[in-house]
Amino acid sequence: MQDITVRQMDFQFPDGMDPVVIPGEPEQSYGIVGLSLLLPYLEPYLIRTMKEAKKVVTDPELRADLEKFSAQEGQHYQQHIRFNNVIREWGFPRLEEFENELDADYRRFSETKSLRWNLAYAEGFEAFTTAGARFSFETGGNDGMHPAAADLFAWHLIEEFEHRTVAFDVYAHVCGSYPYRLLVGTYGQWHMGRWIGRVARYMTQQDERMETEYGGVEASKARRRAQLAPMRKHLLPKLLRTYLPSYTPHDIEMTRELKLMAKHYSRMAVRTS
Repeated sequence: MQDITVRQMDFQFPDGMDPVVIPGEPEQSYGIVGLSLLLPYLEPYLIRTMKEAKKVVTDPELRADLEKFSAQEGQHYQQHIRFNNVIREWGFPRLEEFENELDADYRRFSETKSLRWNLAYAEGFEAFTTAGARFSFETGGNDGMHPAAADLFAWHLIEEFEHRTVAFDVYAHVCGSYPYRLLVGTYGQWHMGRWIGRVARYMTQQDERMETEYGGVEASKARRRAQLAPMRKHLLPKLLRTYLPSYTPHDIEMTRELKLMAKHYSRMAVRTS
């Protein structure tokens, strides 16, 4: 049984908050915003999937972990909705089109795909976020971000780390099969990444400051190249390890620093359980 704390948060996001949440880094910022826009559709899908899985999970400790997993995910997307609504104040009229497309995808997955398929997709996301959380915390990924956004994402990532074993264990308990997990999980990562990339490109193109403040096309290319280097060095090896037959998130420890961060957000919470 994992040490999973459900924290009810009350993050405040100022009106007019700049969607370039890392000053001077519009490409990276819009990738972060794209991820946030994805979550109010992805996380309800994960909750629906776990609700179906609960019907066939017989281990009482895993059932308890499953319930806390879903409770944490429910808190996540509610806070991201608040953040996303502030970002929408800047315009971006096609966001509704992108979000409707994503909503339709996840509803279709729930209605037409098998529980095995949906659990493998869920584990693909959780494996990616575990690798991403480790990368972010080890490299100072939130450094320089607007404080309100930095708190939102740090809290979210620490909870992703807390429940890192749940989707893996539920998949193993209900159906198993490494090749199938790898196949569907990597599809899930591609599906999410493609959507985030499309949204980020659209938002970048819509931002008139790209030419006036951010140096135009060549400066944008240079920033993208600079962002890729640490990802290749620090994120990619962590992600590739999740593709191995021997991978298990149980081997990844909560460091002392991460435990202290978790306690910090527990103190910030309106309520914990």
